[in-house]
Amino acid sequence: MEEKNFEGLKYLLLFPKDFQQDQTYPMVIFLHGAGTRGDSLERLGRNANVRRLQERQDARCYILLAPLCPGGDWNEWMKPLVGLVESCRARSYIDKTRIYLTGNSMGGYGTWALACLRPDWFAAAMPICGGGVPAFGRTLVDLPIRAFHGLKDQLVDPIESLEMVKVVNRSGGYAELILFPECSHNCWATVYSDEKNYDWLLSFTTERKKTEVEELIGDCYG
Repeated sequence: MEEKNFEGLKYLLLFPKDFQQDQTYPMVIFLHGAGTRGDSLERLGRNANVRRLQERQDARCYILLAPLCPGGDWNEWMKPLVGLVESCRARSYIDKTRIYLTGNSMGGYGTWALACLRPDWFAAAMPICGGGVPAFGRTLVDLPIRAFHGLKDQLVDPIESLEMVKVVNRSGGYAELILFPECSHNCWATVYSDEKNYDWLLSFTTERKKTEVEELIGDCYG
């Protein structure tokens, strides 16, 4: 495990068991929600979603990158976040064709924003109960996306996820929205506890063909 700082942005880089530096591994990037903001990497390490993602590292053999937002939101820290991801992508043991992006709440917004800025970096993305700037969704036509939202969410309106998914699909992309009728804002526990979502996320590479995306993406909503 690495605990480091990149241009004021602290982060955890967690490795699977039996990691070998001369091999290559997929990388999952997780952006946390507002409740974890601060300067404590120890608190970030105790984040329930970090723990859920970490618990699956050995079986699925991926590296987990979890940056810590010091304050404000991810948009305010987007420049160092982009730099951090770029520096990790450059490491010899990262498989550049298999980098995945996900996050919840504030991190869901961050997932949409970072994906829109650098869509070519990621093999697939899973934003949870977030939203973005719909016009920017047109940049995501080549990125498989599975978004999630609870229909009873009173903090972030589910329409925000729906609007992003609509733009991606109307632009010729492949995005799906999975809605949880009985969930409020914290639907992320359900998402990160479902092994099928890991199967879906890790099935893609940036070398995918359009026909392969159509077969894997599932039903599109909106």
